[in-house]
Formats: sequence, C-alpha cells, structure tokens
Amino acid sequence: MKVTFLNPPYFPMFSRESRSPCVTKSSTLYWPMFLSYAAGTVEADNNEIQLIDSPAMDLDLEKTAAAIRAFGPELIIASTSTPSIINDLSVIKTLKVMFNVPTAIMGTHATAEPLECMQMEPNLDYVIIGEADYTCRNLVRHLRGEISHPSDIAGLAYRTPEGGVDFQPEGPKISNLNEIPWVSKTYYKHLYSCYKRYFYGANLNPLIVILSGRGCPNRCSYCVIPQTLNGHVFRMRDPKDVVDELEYIKEHFEDLGEVFFEDDTFTANHRHVKEICEEILRRGLKITWSCNARADVPLELLKLMHKAGGREMCVGFESASPDVLKNIHKGVKSIDRAIQFTKDARKAGFLVHGCFMVGNLGDTPETLRMTLDYAKKLNPNTAQFYPIMAYPGTEAYKEAVASGALESTDYNQWLDKDGFHRTTIKRPGLSSQALVDFCDKARREFYLRPSYIIRQGIMAIKNPRERYRVFRGFNTLVKHLFRKHGELTPIARQAPTNKQ
Repeated sequence: MKVTFLNPPYFPMFSRESRSPCVTKSSTLYWPMFLSYAAGTVEADNNEIQLIDSPAMDLDLEKTAAAIRAFGPELIIASTSTPSIINDLSVIKTLKVMFNVPTAIMGTHATAEPLECMQMEPNLDYVIIGEADYTCRNLVRHLRGEISHPSDIAGLAYRTPEGGVDFQPEGPKISNLNEIPWVSKTYYKHLYSCYKRYFYGANLNPLIVILSGRGCPNRCSYCVIPQTLNGHVFRMRDPKDVVDELEYIKEHFEDLGEVFFEDDTFTANHRHVKEICEEILRRGLKITWSCNARADVPLELLKLMHKAGGREMCVGFESASPDVLKNIHKGVKSIDRAIQFTKDARKAGFLVHGCFMVGNLGDTPETLRMTLDYAKKLNPNTAQFYPIMAYPGTEAYKEAVASGALESTDYNQWLDKDGFHRTTIKRPGLSSQALVDFCDKARREFYLRPSYIIRQGIMAIKNPRERYRVFRGFNTLVKHLFRKHGELTPIARQAPTNKQ
C-alpha cells in the first residue's frame, strides 16, 4: 500500500514536534521525529511510503499537493499540534477533496482531543491516539483487508457506518523499542535532501535527532509529550542497539555536527546512560552528542558522559520559586541542587542550555523576577524564556480551565501573528501579554550582558565547531530582542472557541 506521511505546510520554519510548537526566535527547526518513526514502521511492513516535511522543504499547500499527486497515495497521515490544528485540519480537507483517499492525523493534539478533531473536520477519517507506530501500521493492515474492522485497532478513532464517531483507547505502550526501525534510516532514505535545514540553536549543526528510550518517570504538569504520547514509564532501547545506530549515523550523514537524544529525559535512568557511554568508549566511537537531562546527574556520571562524546545538556530549571516548582510537580526539593549540578556539569566539560518558564500556578511578578535572577546566577551557555503553554491533555491545561486562568480555547491564539509563542494563560496581576513581555525582557537582560557576549565571542573564536551555531543563533536572536511579540491577527482575535 502507498502511504503519505505529511508534516503539513504552515508558517515557514514551524516546528510541529517541539514541546512548545512554534516558530522559534533562534531559527530552530525540529526534525519530524515521531512522524518519521511511524513512517519507518509502516514501511517495514511491506508498504511504500512518502515522507514530506513541508516546512523543511519550503513547500506551500500547492507544492505539497503536487508532490502528493506525483506519488499517488492510498492513505495520508498528517502530524498535528495544538497551535496548528485548525490549519492542519484545513490541509486535510483540501487533500481529501483533491485525492479522495482516507485521511488520518497523529500527534499530541490528536491524542488529547481525538473526537473533537473528528467533529471539527468531516473530511478526517481517522485519528491515531498515543504512540503512533503500531497503530499506523495496523490502520494500513485494516485498509489492506488484513484487520476486519477499525474497532479491532487499539488507539484509533474512526467513523461508524451510521455516521457517528467511535474510538478504541490506546493499548499498552510499546515494550520492545528495539523492534522499531531506526529513525535515522528513515531520515536518510526520505529526508536527506533537507538534512542540513534542521537546526537547533543550542547544538552543533547539522544534527540528527533520535531516541534511546521513551516515556518519562517524572510528572511535570506542563510537559505534553509524556502525558499524551510516551507515558510515564521509561522504556529503554538496548545500549548496543543505540550505539549501532550512532555508528550508522556517523557513516551516512556527512558533516555531522552531533546527535541529539530527544528522550523526554535521557538521564532518567543513570545505569542506562552509563551503559551507552561505556559501549561508545568500548568501540572507540568518536561522535559528539547532546541530550535532554534533569538537574540531578552526579559528577562522576557527567564525567563519563563527556568522555564518551557528550557536549551539551538541555535542562528544564523552569522557576526559582519553591512553591511554583511544587505546584508544577517538578520534583525538585531545592534549587541548590540545580546550582550544584550546573557547577558539576561545567567542571565535567559540559555546556548547559537552560529552560525557564513563566506563568505557572503560583507565579507573580516577584517570582518572575526571582527566576530571571536565578537564570543569571546559573549562567548557562544558552537560555530560553517562554510563557506557560498549557496544552490539552496535560494537567496544566486542566488546572488552567478549573482555575479560570485559561483565557481562550480558540487554538488560533496559541501563537502570535508571526507564529511565535504566546500564551492563553493569565495569572493574578499578570495578563497573558504581560507574560510574553516578560520573556522578551528576560531574553534581553540575559543575552545582552557584556560578560555573556564576551564569553560567546571567545568560544566562537577558539572553537570553529561552535562558531556557526553562535553566529547563526545570535544573528537570528538579535532580530527579536527589541520586537514586541504576542500580537494576534485580527482573524484570531475574532475566531470562535472550538469547544462547545
């Protein structure tokens, strides 16, 4: 069967699979990783696939449709996100009318609101709920006649013969991740032409993004991927399989900057990290990598990680307020541990990218100022400041609805008129625009410090590998430092709510 997997056209450089989907201020463009994992799984089941990443390929809707027409699919599966869902369903409608083939969507928003998505767009035939790999495969098997009814497929919403909508809840999460085809092989076969378009502002580019495991044992209230797609049980690939894939990547992707482990928390299991690092060292593999981490990794493990090629860690520090950290279930008893972790990371040779979030339950103008001062004290190599993005399917969204903090359920309002972050959350004494404005202010205060500019300049001069990242990221960032963000288009201001 011929299946098109589509990352639909929207804003240029729109990152649909980011934890906070948007156009970034650092020119970051995410790989369509989960879409690619699902595509690889379907391809491995004796199907022919087409994988289109419209934002990375600079394809508008007309050019996207032309590429699909040339392939002639029998099924179209599109990736979605909350901020883009209205656009994504509009694309589905257009493609359904054009090609008259079954259509399906997957992703965080599709998982959180499957029935709503079906009700919003009559031309949508199926919604993939949760981990998409095997559900997509089983949907194709159903369309091939090998599974008699969609009700036999776990994790699928579908239309009934009577004209209604029904669904089967997701089944158990995939236990053996070694069975899933390497996503890097799917990238190489289908996305190599735009390999160098993908850019992460804190990383060495070009880069390849993979998973060593899925799921996060932590319960942060705002984090959408564990609460919709991956779950809270950390399932790990065999370390040898991970390093086998690293060897494949190094062999096939020229001018590779680094590999990024996009696990929700790569360091969730210290023993697993240790075994991967030891396997890299045992093979004498020279490869640079970075990861998402939590601020609790001991110094000895940090040293081993760096010795095995670890370069940078992306860490969610989020807030300096103990009360806010408790409210969002961050599981951090004291910011002193995070401060010590940052010192240890620097001692081990790591760079740190710090994430800081404002507008959580308990935030006030005072806690926001505390968080900015905290960011300066930690002094990570790079930092991002963003307003809380409460997505359907998360505890943060439920809290915002219950407390009245959610200003709108119009999905158009999750982004501003240029596709950048805004928030639909307000807090006492802090409007949604005030939260966006604070992030703009925090960015200026952090990045325009003379000591920071000098440190980055020295890094760029001394280390050619870091030079491109530093200059590209800063050149893009500086364009936004004095711009006002958060303004909606007139259409978005007037749009009706989605929920009835």
